[in-house]
Amino acid sequence: MAYPPGNCGAFPLRATLVRKTKGDDAMTRNFWENCLHAWVWMTIGFGCLFSGAGVPGLDGGAGLFYWVVSGGTVNAGDFDTAGMRISVALIGAVMLGWGCAMLAVWRVSGANPAVWRGLSRAVLIWYVVDSALSVATGMPLNAVSNTLFLTLFLVPAVKLGFFSRETASRSPA
Repeated sequence: MAYPPGNCGAFPLRATLVRKTKGDDAMTRNFWENCLHAWVWMTIGFGCLFSGAGVPGLDGGAGLFYWVVSGGTVNAGDFDTAGMRISVALIGAVMLGWGCAMLAVWRVSGANPAVWRGLSRAVLIWYVVDSALSVATGMPLNAVSNTLFLTLFLVPAVKLGFFSRETASRSPA
């Protein structure tokens, strides 16, 4: 009886039993693609939430977020100042645009690692700059929320091979 390489012969069926099928790989990849797709929609959702801060009465979600990441030092009254209201609304508009741009990329290329590798760099740059400024301005809990947001992106990104050597040569960025 011939045994597959690496099999000592004690368990001749071992290679057959542990071998993944193409269907398993496709199902796993599909799961991580869905996680990435959900992250894109989450980005759009947060963009809408923060954009709402520009309208009195729609600023509750953004107000709660800022209250949490400030450790309770930012309160609802802080949104009454025009500077705070427009700043948060513009952040929301940028985040909404960022999410919609990624959704457009998703619809054109799916989770193509060659494309998303470049977008991953943009996400990492956002994380470093936003988190450093959060800490520097006394809002370190925002850096913690950024880390959670980044992790929700990085896990599927790594699982989908965005940073693998195989995709590096095909990356446009």
